[in-house]
Amino acid sequence: MNTIILSPDEPAHVRAAPSHRDPSAYYSRLAQEQPFFHDEANGWWVAASAAAVKEVLTSKICLTRPLSEPIPEALLGGAAGQIFGRLVRLRDDDAGDKLRLAVASALRSVDLGQVAVVAHRRAMELDGDAQEMFSVDRTMTFMFALPVQVVAQLLGIPKASFGDVMAWLGDYGAAAAAAATGIPALTAELLARGDHGAQALFELVMKIRRDSQQCGPLLHALANEARRVGCDDETDVVVNAIGYLVQGYVAMASLIGSTLLALARQPALRTQVVADPTLLRPLIQEVLRCDPVTNSTFRFMARDAEIAGHMVRQGEMIIVLLAAANRDPALNPDPDRFDITRADRKFLEFGAGVHACPAEKFAPLIVEVAVAHLLRRGLPFEQLESSLTYAASGHVRTPLFKR
Repeated sequence: MNTIILSPDEPAHVRAAPSHRDPSAYYSRLAQEQPFFHDEANGWWVAASAAAVKEVLTSKICLTRPLSEPIPEALLGGAAGQIFGRLVRLRDDDAGDKLRLAVASALRSVDLGQVAVVAHRRAMELDGDAQEMFSVDRTMTFMFALPVQVVAQLLGIPKASFGDVMAWLGDYGAAAAAAATGIPALTAELLARGDHGAQALFELVMKIRRDSQQCGPLLHALANEARRVGCDDETDVVVNAIGYLVQGYVAMASLIGSTLLALARQPALRTQVVADPTLLRPLIQEVLRCDPVTNSTFRFMARDAEIAGHMVRQGEMIIVLLAAANRDPALNPDPDRFDITRADRKFLEFGAGVHACPAEKFAPLIVEVAVAHLLRRGLPFEQLESSLTYAASGHVRTPLFKR
């Protein structure tokens, strides 16, 4: 079926869904009724069922970038393009395969107990001496600051640079997203800020990499793992250390926000979690299934081939709906029910295949520390829903709370 029949409350198309107030029913319908289809109006293919999504993600001919444009044209020649082109999550070359192994091994080698300690301490430092309940605005500041600052500290970035690093990440991320996806629209100012942010990040992390006294455990592990697999390019190591920051900047903040929303919408569940903090971990896992951060991702055909029973041509784009696959009954029974006690929970937030994200334990741990801290401090849960919007994005679902 090539024609999408929308209800009045549904997103206009799959790239409008991440910013929609509630796309859950839309994703459920696509997973069951349109598992793999061509959107004639917009010119892209869509993989929605769990089977189709897994097939695309594990196929060697479905690339993260088109063969004709490994780096978006608008980024060529600037520092943002230099970072974009070296990130392993956006590469399908042989050198990228080796470096991807190093990136994953380094992240998984970091002591999670140490990560928890760093996150707890940073949460307390961000909190300062304040005794009053968190405001909505302060909650949003905290949810963006804590994850990226934990990663920054593990890389060896000094605390005095945290504010600059967050600004640079925001500028680079906005420019890269605009150039790669068209959301937001790329402007000359956005591009200039993105190049400046990328250059500043690169210079800072390169300086830390060359200082054995300052180099943090995560950066040290990445350099060692890269050397072990035969990756001797220092620039690749530095850029992919920055990649940890880029991935964590929005992703973990978004998961914190979505977890807080789940607690705000279910007061009884919130009471349970406050009484038994061990419930936080399955709660976060269920949020990852029901309201994932990465609603979708791109793939591009390396050659003509059959995918999910359809002939897809070289260069054509497939939008891979992770959020829809999570709601496929073939992956999870009764998938529209939010249940933190769900047995054998399955979700695709961290992808599948060679480009699967290696942060499946690292990221939820930081989110767990953040949410636990906020619960102890007290939040205006009743105000979260009324202050809620979603960031403009064609792929990532980021709740924003602003009064």
